[in-house]
Parts: sequence; structure tokens; C-alpha cells
Amino acid sequence: MTDDLLKKIISSKSTAPDESLPKITKIETQKRKGRYNIYLDESYAFPIDEAILVKHALYKGMIISEDFREELESEDGFRKAYTRSLNYLNYGLRSEKEVRDDLAKHEFFDVADEVIEKLEEQGYLDDLMYAESFTRTGANVGGKGPRVIKQELKRRGIAEENIEKASEQYSFDQMVENGVQLAEKVIRRSSQHSTRETNNKLRQNLMQKGFDSDIITQVLEEVTVEKEENEEYAAIKSQGDKIWRKQAKLKGYKKIQKVKSSLFQKGFAGDLINQFIEEKEMEDQDE
Repeated sequence: MTDDLLKKIISSKSTAPDESLPKITKIETQKRKGRYNIYLDESYAFPIDEAILVKHALYKGMIISEDFREELESEDGFRKAYTRSLNYLNYGLRSEKEVRDDLAKHEFFDVADEVIEKLEEQGYLDDLMYAESFTRTGANVGGKGPRVIKQELKRRGIAEENIEKASEQYSFDQMVENGVQLAEKVIRRSSQHSTRETNNKLRQNLMQKGFDSDIITQVLEEVTVEKEENEEYAAIKSQGDKIWRKQAKLKGYKKIQKVKSSLFQKGFAGDLINQFIEEKEMEDQDE
């Protein structure tokens, strides 16, 4: 609002005032841009938004009935809630539930439905559009599995129908591609694990990331989990040496059985375990 317009509104005079009702004695500019304080009969009464001030052409000396005051305060409450939601949406797409939760957090309970309705009419709020965008981001940037994406959308209040429509944004080929990328990371981190344990970790990671069994099956066909013989033996040496040192207090048969049992649980084959044990026994004899 321009200074001239504000001065005109504030300085305007009411005609035939009803002295039994309060009247505006002061319209004060707040530090917050676009906000004003209204004084009735020299006492602070309520704050108001510039848009409402202009809409109702409020001016100094204007009579304010109780009903009119309630109307002004109601409109201002809606205006604050609506502005709050627009600012919240400026940070990115939001679901209806997220906007409602934010309004509730700031105690805009009475006007929430009205705000939501207006945002939807203006195209600022669209749960299907939100779900589709969220799915694409999860697939393209996060590499998440489809099940995890669906669960996250459900927590954000998206209806099942919209979740299913949005899932079309995530193709089977892309699921496999993301699964392969995750699998390769797991394999690189599992150089000290047996082939069987690596395979188990791979399946577990893919399931935790939200990939279904048909995707996991396809991924396992496209990656190499099986270790070369020298790689498998390097892995058992790495694991076995730690276990052997840990069981230093045990001797003879008890120690051997304890080490064998631990290595078997880690997925190593019996012949490889026996080979490792024989080498350790020879090392002990040489010491």
C-alpha cells in the first residue's frame, strides 16, 4: 500500500457515527510488512492484513460493530493461515496432509479446510502431482525401491489410488538398474565375506531398500556374486584369523570346533574351512 493511500484511509471521516459502538481511533503500521494494528476507542483491538484493510476501506473514525469485528478477525485469520501455507509450499511440493499438519502446528484449526480448498482450486496443492514427483525423485535420485517409496507416500497421507497411479512413473527396467547399482555397492563392501554371506547380505539390503522378490531375482542374474577361489580363500583367511585369535584361550579340539562352527555360520564351505584349519595348526607347530 502506498503512503498516500494509507493516509487517505486513516484520515477519512465517518458520517453519522453511532456513539454507542466503538470506532477506530488509530490504524498503526506494524514492523511486519503488510500488517496493521487497529485501535478502537484509543485501545488496541486487533491486528489486520493490508489486503483486508483495503478491501473494507477501514479508516479512522469508522464505526465497528461486534459482528463486523468478528468478520474482520475471521478474514484475517484465514489470510494469515493462507499466507503461512503459501510460504510452506515455497520450499517444495507438499501433500495435503503435510499442509494440514503445518497449519495445525501453528494452531490454524478453524480455517484449515478453507485454506486447503483454496490451494487446491489454485493448483498449489495436488496429491497426485505430488506423488508422481516424489516417485520420480525417489527413483532417479535416491535409488529407492518401489515398496519404500509407496510406504513413504502413505505416511504423507497420499490415497492408495494416487500411490498406484504414481507408481507408473517407476519402470521395471529402472527398478532393476537401481537394484544393480545397490548390489554392486554391497559386493564391493563384502570382499571379506563368503559368497554365501555376500549373497544373503545382498538380498537383505535389496529387501530393506524396498525391492520386491521379482526385482531381486532379476538383479541377481545381472551381478556376479560368486567369488573366485583365491578371493574366497582370502575372505576366509581374513575372517578366520580374527576368530582364531579370539579363541586363543581354547586349545586343541575345542578350539578347532569353535573356529569351524563360526566359519560355517559365515557361509564358508567345509573343504575351505578344513584347509584353513590345517594351515593354522601348522603355523602353531612352527611357532
